[in-house]
Amino acid sequence: MTGSLRTRVVVLSTIWTVLAVALLGWLLIGQYRANAQAGFADLQQAQLFNLIAAIGVSGEGALTGVPNLGDTAFLEAGSGWYWRVSLIDGGPAGERRSPSLGEATLQTPPLSEVPYDDRFRRVFETMGPAGNLLRVVETEIDLGEGRIGLFQLAGNQSEFDAAIAALAQNLALILFVFGVGVIALNGVIIVVGMRPLNRVRSALRAIQAGDEHALSDRYPDEIQPMVDEMNTLIDNNRRIVERARTQVGNLAHSLKTPISVLQNEAARGAPVDPHLVGEQARSMKDQVEHYLHRARIAAQAGGTAFRTDTSEAVRKLVRVMEKLNPEKTIVAHLPATPIAFAGEREDFEEICGNLLENAAKWGDGHIDIAIAPLEDAHMFEVSVSDDGPGISAEQRATALRRGQRLDETKPGSGLGLSIVVETVRAYRGDIALDRSAHGGLKVTLTLPRARAPS
Repeated sequence: MTGSLRTRVVVLSTIWTVLAVALLGWLLIGQYRANAQAGFADLQQAQLFNLIAAIGVSGEGALTGVPNLGDTAFLEAGSGWYWRVSLIDGGPAGERRSPSLGEATLQTPPLSEVPYDDRFRRVFETMGPAGNLLRVVETEIDLGEGRIGLFQLAGNQSEFDAAIAALAQNLALILFVFGVGVIALNGVIIVVGMRPLNRVRSALRAIQAGDEHALSDRYPDEIQPMVDEMNTLIDNNRRIVERARTQVGNLAHSLKTPISVLQNEAARGAPVDPHLVGEQARSMKDQVEHYLHRARIAAQAGGTAFRTDTSEAVRKLVRVMEKLNPEKTIVAHLPATPIAFAGEREDFEEICGNLLENAAKWGDGHIDIAIAPLEDAHMFEVSVSDDGPGISAEQRATALRRGQRLDETKPGSGLGLSIVVETVRAYRGDIALDRSAHGGLKVTLTLPRARAPS
């Protein structure tokens, strides 16, 4: 079943309601019929006992007694309620009958078809004098004096069936009205309940038309996570496009100089200087690789499909740095519950690796790396501290510039911290430089934290 989700839910709800109401009606009618039939049988049994108790035999062998079964139906001709008592050996004086039966007879099936049960009683249905269906209870009783009496008590089964049919009809009407009401109420509830989805669709259309930049309203808890993911994807795509435009412009600008140098070299008409060509080619290659790296990070940052176990990555980096710097003491402070970085493992290792390498270069012997959660559940903190000379407050801003080196006596290109800055900011994080507890430099990063898998 495809198409509208609202239509699908309404149709399925309607089918379920119809089946449930039909099943409910069938169960109610069946239960009522069974209970009523049991009551009808009990009533006839009680009337039969009263009839037996009221009939006796005189000394001459005639039936005596005036039964009063407490129901005027036994006095009305053709009512469908009859009783008849006769002696097995017959005779005019051996029969008594209810006024309602008059001179009519009750058609009884032979014993071969309906035999007596273990209580010497049999129950059967037959057509009555007035054309209605009768339920007859029949038994034989020893009346004394060697006389056996045949007792028959008939009840109007047609009347009973008609009452059940009328009840079923009324109940069907009530359940029909109830079912229609439930279906209508379900439809209203479904339509109202799905209004937030309509709002999402309208908001997406507004974003597509350029009238809005995000799904700004608050939605029910069931769809708010989906809305948050949509906003993340929309914002991430927008940032990727903006960053791509900027990087293409920066790359074009950075390539202008080496291209101009090569053009000038070629225009001189003299033999080309291989050293100059190689230098400019390496510069162009470095620029292209740098911007490709930034483009890859920009495309991945903010995505929801990346998860990196920070504790595992830090342990690996610490082992490597300890082998490269055996004279240094590197201590990792990791949380009891691992924190996942919402990004690629290579980017996280490059960030922390650059910081540890920088700390090992400038520190005297002790390095701390710590990972800790923040009050903002969407972010976490990474800090790297050393016991080196540190840098002044004025130098901290300069240290974050690309290619900036504060001490030319130390080997390196000066790109380490700037690469960290670019990567961290591409992931919408932050970086801060401060004085460490050991007197050296402390670099603190704020990075996005991946949500726990649901």
